[in-house]
Amino acid sequence: MCKRCSSHVDLRDYQITATVSKNYRTHGRLVLEEKGYMMNTDSLVGDAVLKGRVIGKIAARRTLEIFSTAIIKGTFTAGRLIIPPGNHFKWPEPLRIDGAEISGELVANIQAVGTVVLKSTARLFGDIAAGHLVVESGAVFVGQAKIGGAPRSVAETQVPAKPEKPAAPEKKVVRRKPATA
Repeated sequence: MCKRCSSHVDLRDYQITATVSKNYRTHGRLVLEEKGYMMNTDSLVGDAVLKGRVIGKIAARRTLEIFSTAIIKGTFTAGRLIIPPGNHFKWPEPLRIDGAEISGELVANIQAVGTVVLKSTARLFGDIAAGHLVVESGAVFVGQAKIGGAPRSVAETQVPAKPEKPAAPEKKVVRRKPATA
């Protein structure tokens, strides 16, 4: 219990080894084992390790570690995304994260505010837009990189074309039929 605001602060760590349908709110660590299955979840955790299946939304304030056995149907956000060595992960949409540490294989586009680190065992297939990029010797990177400055969101990159002359407003004509008796 917080003495200042009287709200409950959960600091426990959770380890999931079976099927659950629950929302977790903790500042601790959530570990979803290979046989674990989180359904219809909207969880907010400090750190997360995903090895099992997730259907729903998971947000990790600090780190999110994803293994090859993880199956995610839904959305996730992370302060720092970690792909461990020997693991691979594929994501169809751009990953909007604060930073990343890739030691395994990642097939995705990354939009990071902070630093993306590609370790010597890393293989990244996709584009990067990040504040900083660190590539260790031996890492494989196939894609385009835009480094420095804040990455722009999708809404900012699609600027509508301005017409040269403003179009005149169209006039609407409404005709009423006479009432019949």
